Amino acid sequence: MTKAKPVQLILLLGNRLQPATMLAYHLRPARVACIGSADRPDTVSEVQEALTYLLGAGRLAGERTVSPYRLDETLAAIDELAASYSGAALIIGLTGCPLPMSIAGYEVGRRRGCPVLYVNTAGAEIVDFTRPDQMEPLRVQFAIKDYLAICGLQLVTGRKPRYFSAPAERTEAARLLGRAGLTGVEVIAALRQAGLLAGRRRRLSPGTLSREGRHLLQQLAALHVLTEVSESFDGFISLRVPTVGEQAFFNGDWLEEYVWDVAETLRAEEPALFDATDLRVAFRSRTGRDATNLSSQNKLREIDFIALRGGVPLIATCKSGAAPWQKQDLDEVAAVAQLLGGAYVTRLFISNQYPPTGPDVQIQGAFAQFQEQARRQRVVLVSGAQLGRLPEILRKEITDPTYKPL
Repeated sequence: MTKAKPVQLILLLGNRLQPATMLAYHLRPARVACIGSADRPDTVSEVQEALTYLLGAGRLAGERTVSPYRLDETLAAIDELAASYSGAALIIGLTGCPLPMSIAGYEVGRRRGCPVLYVNTAGAEIVDFTRPDQMEPLRVQFAIKDYLAICGLQLVTGRKPRYFSAPAERTEAARLLGRAGLTGVEVIAALRQAGLLAGRRRRLSPGTLSREGRHLLQQLAALHVLTEVSESFDGFISLRVPTVGEQAFFNGDWLEEYVWDVAETLRAEEPALFDATDLRVAFRSRTGRDATNLSSQNKLREIDFIALRGGVPLIATCKSGAAPWQKQDLDEVAAVAQLLGGAYVTRLFISNQYPPTGPDVQIQGAFAQFQEQARRQRVVLVSGAQLGRLPEILRKEITDPTYKPL
């Protein structure tokens, strides 16, 4: 029986490291060499660092840097690296590199009769430019921490707050609030107006809550996210937020938990829909510099919700305050998306609040400006009016995003 030759993969790199890393992770070759573009020299070391994390340092097999517009330099670099491991089956990967480098890679592939592979990230498939009629699915499933690693980011874990309620009780409470519509908005607003302080008794004035709101409050008390809930004969409602964990829950964590629960429910029904999901994921740049803000040294960032499918992320920021339509929050979503894959990242802004409907021209104008900025930054808005359709929205955006890669 003829023994299969070991595979040498030569990656031609530009400014996107994720697709090249995914290709290497998918193929798992014996050796990986990198040819970087002189106008983006950091990509080579970033890809090598990611591959070391995923595959081990023993597979790295040399590097070159070329002028991106000199085909002769790219041709010579490929030949040199290929010659250093002449007994191997050569594969050239060119996802994300400048066009002249791609042309050189394709030319070598034709001359040597070897595959020249391109990763179609959006379609989760690999195309061989020497045999364009033959494609294969891109089979990569990353854990959240592994995907962060290939983006040059480091997961940061912190201490979790203490809770009085059980996790299952908080999940059910988040479902109640997420499905309650305007009644949920009413209850959250009343609790925050009363001043949420862990362990302190608070009173809601008569008429603060509707009959539906008082019923929802009792349901939340039955789940132990509130305690000592009682209503006096004169209409005052007394209650206590038991710990700092429940305080954080009502200050916004409940919406993040609701989004995560919806995603996990979908995943249980359709296991292939998401490879991984998580909430409140904090991270820093491993290099100490945040590429979205060159003056920011190792800035800590957090994603309220993230899901992965075939190595492509969906992220969401979740806002449940009385005035959620803040442009700086859209800027933050866009900055995080840039770190995680740029235009290939699906971005959502989710709020339980409803769009303004009153006659105030200034408020309406501000919301219209917020909507326009979201459109420019390729962020899908999900308001309280659409929260009941969140399962449908998540399924659609992870499989057929509104804003596709440019």
